[in-house]
Amino acid sequence: AAKKNGTYPLESTMAAITKLFCIGNPLLDVSAEVDQAFLDKYDVKLNNAILAEEKHVPVFEDLVANHKVQFIAGGATQNTARVAQWQVNVPGAVTYTGCIGKDKFGQNLKD
Repeated sequence: AAKKNGTYPLESTMAAITKLFCIGNPLLDVSAEVDQAFLDKYDVKLNNAILAEEKHVPVFEDLVANHKVQFIAGGATQNTARVAQWQVNVPGAVTYTGCIGKDKFGQNLKD
């Protein structure tokens, strides 16, 4: 395919891809609407990122047991594979693999 403005057109690039194999760490995001009391209970602030400590271990169980949660599969590699498959739009063109834990959250990813 010919270059235009120093890049290859998306259509010709996608047509050239026949198989893409991705391997990475799958992540499972747990999303829920919570009140201020929940944030205070776990010493978490809005619009902030933290490194989890021992006091944060019960957060996931609490969310699942007491809130309406959404489980969202992700991780950089999995998200990249998902977008590549969407762009190529050829069934089976992209394959993703990774390892999951032997717990209910790993089972959720598997399902």
